[in-house]
Amino acid sequence: MKKYIKPKYIFNIAVLGLCVGIILYFFFSKNGLRDLLNSNTPIIWEWIVVALVSEVVFMLFESSVIYVFIKDAYPNFRFIDAVKVAMMGLFWCAVTPSSTGGQPMQVYLLYSMKIPIGFSTSRLIQKFMVYQVILTMINIVSVFVNIGTIVSQPGNKVRVIIVLLALGFITQIGVTVMFLIFSFSEKVSHKIVMFFAKLLNKIKIVKNVDEKIAGIEKQLESFHTSNREIYKKPKLLVKVSILTFCQFIAMFLVSYFIYRGLGFNETGPIQIISCQAIVNLVSGMIPIPGASGAAELSFTVFFGPFFIHGTLKSAALIWRFINYYAVVFFTAPFAYLSKGKTEEGKKAEEAEKALEMGKTEAGKE
Repeated sequence: MKKYIKPKYIFNIAVLGLCVGIILYFFFSKNGLRDLLNSNTPIIWEWIVVALVSEVVFMLFESSVIYVFIKDAYPNFRFIDAVKVAMMGLFWCAVTPSSTGGQPMQVYLLYSMKIPIGFSTSRLIQKFMVYQVILTMINIVSVFVNIGTIVSQPGNKVRVIIVLLALGFITQIGVTVMFLIFSFSEKVSHKIVMFFAKLLNKIKIVKNVDEKIAGIEKQLESFHTSNREIYKKPKLLVKVSILTFCQFIAMFLVSYFIYRGLGFNETGPIQIISCQAIVNLVSGMIPIPGASGAAELSFTVFFGPFFIHGTLKSAALIWRFINYYAVVFFTAPFAYLSKGKTEEGKKAEEAEKALEMGKTEAGKE
């Protein structure tokens, strides 16, 4: 057989090359970070450290949301367990297209902690729903806060920005509606599962399709039961919503602290936070890991009026390092440590199936 490079490896290499290229450009190009470091413009490093701390606070809020959601039904669930789940999720979200890899890995890790798949899937989707609702509200307010800055741009640029914002909102709302339908319509979710199971069986990816469907249906029943239960707990949802809102503020404040670190103080935190929310909305549409390229470009477009005197590229690179590369670097060990746990979860699942088969055979006898 001829050896060949798998498409996913080519994709990963391309994304890595893109990231390296962007870093080199923002560092070495004119008015890049190298020029700023060699200039007489002072960098207030204390503010940069505060920006890094703010990103850590964001990750702790992520852990807190998971902790509150799971501990509500499993009192033995520890905060350190929530940290492991959160960090692994952040890592896989950062390195997979459209952040799609985080939740499945979190479900497997939670299963290894003896949290049922149906329950954990339900809670993670509810977490995502709260996340989307809070983010949409912040984005709506952010557009109104920045409307003056947006309309002051040249005509063609204004039209591009409006189109990007519209697409961002449509994508965000569309994903939310899709998950709502899947979460609350048992008939729809059953049809979706049946469709994909039969499709995968036809293309020879899934064998014993009836057995697979029976197992998934069991988890779906647990999933919908958990969904119904959580909406009977408004206090829990309010608590999680507050934590999620604080999480977003901590993440968006990173840009404000960088703004102060580069010696600016003319613009208040609300304006910078709202501008950062728009950057995330627009760049989030790009289906490549970390929205590489789109994130940096969006930052330079929307923060151009604030980072003046040749500091825009430096601000974009520092922000990207704290908001993305440092997160990947920090959370990578958690993903590695979870590998063994995931294998344990798979073994436990196999043991559970064997036990059920044994009970069935015993019943027949």
